[in-house]
Amino acid sequence: MGNRNRPHTPDFIRSIQSPWLPEAGAPTDGLRSLREHWAEAAIPADFMQLLRWSNGGRCLFPHFYVDLWSIASIIELNDSYQVRRYLGDSLMGIGTDGGSALIALDLSPTNRGQIVSFDLGNLDISQGKFIARSIAELFRMFDSGLLTSNSLYP
Repeated sequence: MGNRNRPHTPDFIRSIQSPWLPEAGAPTDGLRSLREHWAEAAIPADFMQLLRWSNGGRCLFPHFYVDLWSIASIIELNDSYQVRRYLGDSLMGIGTDGGSALIALDLSPTNRGQIVSFDLGNLDISQGKFIARSIAELFRMFDSGLLTSNSLYP
């Protein structure tokens, strides 16, 4: 049985399987390298499940386009955009809206797993915008049309 059709696939992943343009699932060593790169923070299980299922990918939801980065791109682009320098060690950029809105995963103990957006042209921690409590909630909001491109911009 393929990685995409396992019966224990979380509901939030099953709900986006049809429109999602997936990549191959992340190998164990890729997941390990991501954990090592953010060794000071725990990466939420639902995000790791998503990467196991599709290591990056993109989708045009009813009112929103999302481009989530692969593990290699997460590491490379967080370094290139200097996300840690401007936003601190507890925020990890995980993708964009295909434009200048950065989708970030909050890894801090108090907000662990929350999704926040930032303008890539102005990575200012005070300008972040709360989007969802988890990656699962983010995808439910995308899929239901509750989240639009305009609602992502800080």
